[in-house]
Amino acid sequence: FEKLCSISLSHINVYACLVCGKYFQGRGLKSHAYIHSVQLSHHVFLNLHTLKFYCLPDNYEIIDSSLEDITYVLKPTFTAQHIAHLDKQAKLSRAYDGTTYLPGIVGLNNIKANDYANAVLQALSNVPPLRNYFLEEENYRRIQRPPGDIMFLLVQRFGELMRKLWNPRNFKAHVSPHEMLQAVVLCSKKNFQITKQGGLLGVQGW
Repeated sequence: FEKLCSISLSHINVYACLVCGKYFQGRGLKSHAYIHSVQLSHHVFLNLHTLKFYCLPDNYEIIDSSLEDITYVLKPTFTAQHIAHLDKQAKLSRAYDGTTYLPGIVGLNNIKANDYANAVLQALSNVPPLRNYFLEEENYRRIQRPPGDIMFLLVQRFGELMRKLWNPRNFKAHVSPHEMLQAVVLCSKKNFQITKQGGLLGVQGW
């Protein structure tokens, strides 16, 4: 889901509880994550920006290579060589829940009424030139843009979704498009919504 504290609704300094999956802001004394760790005895948290793991309330960083699978699912990376072979070596992957899937052909969660938008995103993710460009984040990481330009958020979120759809190491055989759809709502100034059937994919949309 969108990297947003479940209590303060802030995007700043957000941590995911690895026990229950909820998002909380901060890790200092009296922060939402700290209080959560004390009240529910949930102790392992992941900073969703730095991708570093911490134990709360003791507040020390956890260094453990076994946690790398989690960070890779959050931020998959692709080399140019890997991208070049995507269509030549179609290979089934096994998700951590035991299901098999073909990278690039995975389900997108229906959040409310976004099934039409999901169909468009699935189609775009299988257009090789477009897919290949967005799988390699370096292609657009340093694009210069005017101060305050929020439209670049669409580029970032679309790239993140492409990399998750083509990730050969997913935990499950489906992916959430929530952050991408939220970016569409924000950048369109709520002209496109995800709460009504076809709302993102009207006659004048997409």
